[in-house]
Amino acid sequence: MKIKSCIRFVEGLLKLRKSSALENVIPVSHHEEITAKLQAPTTCVSSADSFDKLAEQVASLVKHYDAMATKMSDDNMKALLADMSSHLINSLILGGCEPIADDIEFNINRHMPVPFIIVEQGTPIQSVTRIGVANHGKVLIPALVKL
Repeated sequence: MKIKSCIRFVEGLLKLRKSSALENVIPVSHHEEITAKLQAPTTCVSSADSFDKLAEQVASLVKHYDAMATKMSDDNMKALLADMSSHLINSLILGGCEPIADDIEFNINRHMPVPFIIVEQGTPIQSVTRIGVANHGKVLIPALVKL
């Protein structure tokens, strides 16, 4: 149940991208409790910059879940981590990030082959296993593709 509430929390933050509600939030380090800490009102951080930082943190969380899934032997846990990652990716896209889903040729900067193999640039993509995410042209999460 905690996982669903965390996902809802992130989705709610992503909906605030265009509002000024994130202007006074200070990012916390990974070791601190995750709570909003308000800055002094004299400091102004644009909501676009706040969203970009949030998007990078969410992408980092997806990569963390992917790394955890590779270490798991329990298929149910792998499926749970994959589901959590998918929800976070969907939230990033709903928040304004660009999906990486329609490419027809492999690009090492935008794609990750599944299963992992060494691939030449321009190799035709057969299917997309999981959508990737880019923000302002910067790839945050590469698309997982079958070649």
